[in-house]
Parts: sequence; structure tokens; C-alpha cells
Amino acid sequence: MTHIDVVAVTHRGRKRDHNEDTVSVAGFQSGAVEGQPVRFAVDPIRPVTCLVADGLGGQAEGGRASRLAATAMGDFFFHDREAVVKAVRAANEVVYAEMALNPAWSGMGSTVVVLVLAGDRAICVNVGDSRCFLLRDSHMVQLSQDDSVTPAPGEATVATVVTQTLGGRARMTGVEPHAIEVGVRPGDQFLLCSDGLTDELPPERIEAELAGAADPRTAVERLLRATLDAGARDNVSIVLAAVPCAEEGRDQ
Repeated sequence: MTHIDVVAVTHRGRKRDHNEDTVSVAGFQSGAVEGQPVRFAVDPIRPVTCLVADGLGGQAEGGRASRLAATAMGDFFFHDREAVVKAVRAANEVVYAEMALNPAWSGMGSTVVVLVLAGDRAICVNVGDSRCFLLRDSHMVQLSQDDSVTPAPGEATVATVVTQTLGGRARMTGVEPHAIEVGVRPGDQFLLCSDGLTDELPPERIEAELAGAADPRTAVERLLRATLDAGARDNVSIVLAAVPCAEEGRDQ
């Protein structure tokens, strides 16, 4: 395997005035050209870290919180699941430390979902409701675990409640990240996304777009376009990491 093809994009959507999401690939934060996918050909000689952080919409300084989380995580190279979990907890402490410096930032928070590709292993760690999916043999499964409660039909509240975030409370509160480790096979695709994607597109549509695209950039472009066409009520961020097929690895 000579490189892992990673494509990242973030967009403020149709309804929001600001983009509070942050995406990061191998320590580089993307988003300077909003809505334009950025491709990374990442050398897997060291673990490759991809991240999506979704600042709490409507909360104080959500974008600041998501950038803090991405920056804190980007300072590390990870080799095992415990190290990633430890870094997520440290990022939570960074967000609270920034709040302590400025009362106006009190309550700022962010979700985070992290994917680390380390040789033949993939590590997924998340806090909040940003998700990680694995597409293998045209079948998609969710690796992350949502920290959210969706109201039942007929309940007074209609918004999904996120039950755990980095920051997000007035006082320091610890987090319990969800972590899973899976083997990596040639041809695997790993999708990280904010809920701006999954709130607009059902899993079967996402699976079909990933399985049917000729390459990762096309898949990301199609997912973003479909989300915008569906209304894009929230910011939307997508990171797609594609492990080359065995034939591609030999040819390169």
C-alpha cells in the first residue's frame, strides 16, 4: 500500500449563517475553501488520523470548540486505542480550560469522531453524535456509538438531544469516549461525518453513493450535493478515507 486516499469537505449548509464544524486529516485542518473537497494522498508509514468535530449549534463559540478539539487531537500520532481515548479526554480538558479563560465562552462544546488507520488496524473513537461508518464489499456498518436521544413521535420536543460532548457544560465534566478497533482490508472505505449529513440522508442512500462512486472524491461530491438538495439544515462535514484494493496497491 503506497498511500491512503482521503477526501474531506465541510459546508455551512443552506440554513446556518456560520460553519461550526471542523475537519482534520493527518493534522491538517480543512475548510479554507468551503464546499470544495480537498484530497490528501497520505503515506501510511505512520498512523493516519482523520477527524470530524461538530461545534454545538446555537451555543457559545461552537466553532471555537470544534477547532480546539481538532487542534488538540492533531498534536499526536496514535498507535493504540488507549492512546486515542486518552487524547480525546485531554481535548475535553482543553475546551474547558479555554472556557475558564473567558466567561463569554462558557458552555461552548463540540462532538468529535476520530479514525486512526494504523497498518492493518482501524481505531474509531467518538464523543457525541458525529459518526464513523465502514463500507466493505458494498455493505455499510456504523462503527461509532451515538451519544444522543431522539424524541419519540408526539413528544413535546422534536430536537435530538446530544448527551455527551467535549465541553458543553458550565463546569468541568469528564467524558467516556466510545472506542472500537477493527481489522483493515483492501478496498475498505471509512466515512466520518457530522449529523448534517445523516440528518438529511438515510443510511441506505449514503451506502449507495459510496458503493456506486468511481473514486472517493466523486463519492464525497455526490454526498454533499445530495445533502444540499435535501435542504442541508445544518453544517455538513464529510471525510472519506479509502484503502486501495490489492490490485491498486501492486500497480502503484
